Amino acid sequence: MPTIGQMVSVSYNAVLADQRKPANQWAESALMRAFESGGFIKRMDFGPQIEAPLDYQRNPGSVITTVDLQPLSNTKTETITSALYTPAEVVIPITYSDMDEVQNPTSNQKVAKAAALITNALDSHDDLVEQYLFPASTNGFLGFLTHITLAGTGSSGGISATTDAFWRNQQATYIDDTDIEAAFTTVYNSCMKGSGSKTQPTLMVSDSPTHATFVGTQQALQRWGAGDKLNAGFSGGIKFMNADYIFSQYGGTSVQFLNPKSFQLCVSKGHFRELNEQIPLENATGYTRRVYSALQTVVSNRSRLGVAHL
Repeated sequence: MPTIGQMVSVSYNAVLADQRKPANQWAESALMRAFESGGFIKRMDFGPQIEAPLDYQRNPGSVITTVDLQPLSNTKTETITSALYTPAEVVIPITYSDMDEVQNPTSNQKVAKAAALITNALDSHDDLVEQYLFPASTNGFLGFLTHITLAGTGSSGGISATTDAFWRNQQATYIDDTDIEAAFTTVYNSCMKGSGSKTQPTLMVSDSPTHATFVGTQQALQRWGAGDKLNAGFSGGIKFMNADYIFSQYGGTSVQFLNPKSFQLCVSKGHFRELNEQIPLENATGYTRRVYSALQTVVSNRSRLGVAHL
């Protein structure tokens, strides 16, 4: 008997692939989507560094006078400084051979391989960026733990929060579900600095178990304010005060409190998720392409950012 059976010879497999695309098993860039929709991604022309000018203190000569014609300070007024950040690079290579194209013609495709590799590269780009938003620093790309430390101190943008108190982020600790909401309120209010502030947290992010711990503390049908996003039990999303609370597969037990005025993912206007032209491989029958980004996380006000942590 022949080794290849009759049915295999006469019938194609039933291939489950949406528009000849393979089902993705790993990508879920929840935080990157939230950044896009929440205004956290700033597209701009880059220079050698990204500079954020800072008005860092109240006029030091300010005074409530005690007598008429009281002498005022003649010391030169100093209230402006800057935080400086160096761009980082993200590169996703795509390499394939001439034989790959020979064996994957349109008329015979289960999956459009070239298109699938490009889709994978773009997904890989966002997945990699999201993963490295959570540590401190990876090959020059700065994550949350550089900008928002558990002690509130540390250095970001060339400014040390250990010596310059204005540059310290907000922070509070929680133990479990009995005090997590109180910790959230403390951090949220500290970031606002006063009721009605326009610079308030709009996004919170952690891992799934911590997110679930908070959801478990909420009463059924409880909601904050108006809008299309309800609290626990609704698919529209979870909110704390006016901030959307999401979870990421790369998050941890620390809950980051962010707003797009104070924290931004700055990306090069012409070089963000850029797919270049295919280049023939030297001394090989194949090609390479790249998805490339120049980008960096930039903070312009650490005191408006915070973290609730164990």
